[in-house]
Amino acid sequence: MRALLHTLVLLTLVMIAGMQLSAAAPSDLSDDDMTRLMHGEILLQTIHADKPGGAARVTALFHSNADAVWDIIGYCKYEFIYMRGLKECEMLEGDQFQMTMHHRLRNSWYTPTLDFTFEASREPGGNGQAHLVGGDLKVLEGRWKLFPFMDDNNVIVVHEIRIQPSIPAPKWLVRRSLRKDLPGMLACIRGLAGASGDTGSIKDDLKNCPGDISGLSK
Repeated sequence: MRALLHTLVLLTLVMIAGMQLSAAAPSDLSDDDMTRLMHGEILLQTIHADKPGGAARVTALFHSNADAVWDIIGYCKYEFIYMRGLKECEMLEGDQFQMTMHHRLRNSWYTPTLDFTFEASREPGGNGQAHLVGGDLKVLEGRWKLFPFMDDNNVIVVHEIRIQPSIPAPKWLVRRSLRKDLPGMLACIRGLAGASGDTGSIKDDLKNCPGDISGLSK
């Protein structure tokens, strides 16, 4: 009976979502996409397939407001937890709305170490973007798009990134790395934000974190 009630609630929410989709969510999300998001899935798409390097988009439903999401994104203490292979993270200058960041990362034994600097900015409670300043990359383009959904306590989070190392690297390798790491990264961010829906879902999301979360409560 409980499972049936849960299913009916989800179906009702999906119907409501369909009526509000044009105003409250990305227009390219289908009804099936919305159903998957509301079940906690993270959608992964390859984008800019015709361009060098790799690019991908991940989308998830967060049960929180935009501010709770931005309390996690871009802060080094959390980046060490949700970014695989991050070795160094430093804000060189700026604040939470406009910053210059330095990263050094190596997310697997078969990929080169990347050392680079980028500028990032965001609107209060809204969207964010990042672009390369210099380092071991030819291209770094990142975007965060947040769509309030149904009420102030739900937001659809879309993260897009395009990356091309200046060090020679096979295109398939860059794409595989993105496809492997990005869904887990977004799940980890959702867990860190306490935006997974319930205690069990938060725990499941935090299992995707490549870094150590034990120090956060200290």
